[in-house]
Amino acid sequence: MLFDLNVSWPTTNYSAKPTQVQLQALYNTITTLHMLGYTHLAINFKLEENVKFPNNPNEINPIDRDSLKAHFNEKFPDLKLFTRLTLVINDPSQCQGLSKVQNKFDIIAVEPTSEKALQATINLDVDIISFNMVTRLPFFLRHKTICNATDKGIHFEICYSPMISGPAGYTITNNSDNVSLSTSASLARKNFFYNVLQLIRASRSRGLLVSSGASHALQARSSMDIMCLLKTCGLDSSRAKASFTDNPEKALIRGRLRIKSYKQTIVMGNDNSHSDLLYNNDLENSKKTFLEQYKRPLSSSPLHVIQKKRKLQ
Repeated sequence: MLFDLNVSWPTTNYSAKPTQVQLQALYNTITTLHMLGYTHLAINFKLEENVKFPNNPNEINPIDRDSLKAHFNEKFPDLKLFTRLTLVINDPSQCQGLSKVQNKFDIIAVEPTSEKALQATINLDVDIISFNMVTRLPFFLRHKTICNATDKGIHFEICYSPMISGPAGYTITNNSDNVSLSTSASLARKNFFYNVLQLIRASRSRGLLVSSGASHALQARSSMDIMCLLKTCGLDSSRAKASFTDNPEKALIRGRLRIKSYKQTIVMGNDNSHSDLLYNNDLENSKKTFLEQYKRPLSSSPLHVIQKKRKLQ
């Protein structure tokens, strides 16, 4: 199984609705990623820290997962779609509480833009920490800070689409037909490799995952392209492969257990046809409240058995 936990949602606020052209671009991106072998995709809704969550709990997640599944269910029955929220944090004191959104999204991620914000996000209940790889990080990544996060099960994301697209591409000089890379695009790629090398050094090559962050189909890349990119940055083959197979799966399981478990109570399947129960969200109601997820009678869930884990004496 291949995972891509960052497929960009067309809008970045609650006031704007995606147009039909933007939705078609999203459909093309998902189709391209599936043709490249990706089976588990997360649609990422990125939100700035100054944008407030709606008061209505049903409006917190603007991603219409049901319509996306209905669009791809017949063509790609093995495709699994999930939702993700990425909060951009600069000042931790201005950060909104995550208790309102923890059960509305499958994955919770943060993007700190300062060292103070990075140290604060480690203590939050998040699954992924991402960075803006196009601009040079304004702070130094310390080994102790990064490893404290990885020890808690938090993964760090490397998003490669900004390096591919860039703010500008190749240009042709006026006096000749020579094609050269523009200054802004060259600087973006330089910053990308600098940030990736710094993250690999600070994390000791542990807890890394790679996502596309694609907003259109041309930004998607295959697993072999990602392997070549990471090996160029100094990762060995096994850890480079784990960055889009094992590590994203662990991050997804961590986020899904927030919905499928409560304290020491977990949900397990009693049917062989539902062996992927942790990833299966077809029976979940996206409009349900927090209490409705756990305080349900067993008769309303015939395909599940709730078992309580007991500590060994």
